[in-house]
Amino acid sequence: MRNPLEIEIKYRLGQRQSKKNIFAKLSADHNKDSLQHMLNNLPTHERNRKMLPLRLLMFTLLILLTIKQFLFVYLHEASSVDLMLGLIGPLIHIYILRELFRNHRLGYQILPLLSLLALLRPENRGDIYLYIGMAILSGFLFFFLFPKKERIEY
Repeated sequence: MRNPLEIEIKYRLGQRQSKKNIFAKLSADHNKDSLQHMLNNLPTHERNRKMLPLRLLMFTLLILLTIKQFLFVYLHEASSVDLMLGLIGPLIHIYILRELFRNHRLGYQILPLLSLLALLRPENRGDIYLYIGMAILSGFLFFFLFPKKERIEY
């Protein structure tokens, strides 16, 4: 379920209000921590719009790699245990896609690490350029969409 506070924050960010202004208007004694957390984990509307082509490229790469992994597991795993273990990677990709689609910072934080860790598996080494490109792209987007100077401190 979506958090109503997150919906309100995204609406106000869409209206191009600053994070400090949103924090000042929505903060109360009981929600300051969660409000600060949500504001720091969402990009501003302007930064999000600027990076839309790169975000779409990253979504496309991640979707293609996820489909490839599903097909590899489906075609090559003989037992049900191997099949279940093989589906862990694609399910993690789906979770990351969800986080990226919702513009949460967590997706941009863990995707570079998991992209590089995926190269440890022998079946992923054929796509070395895709994984390295996705790691570099997601790292760049993380630092651009969530700069330290825009973090809310109270």
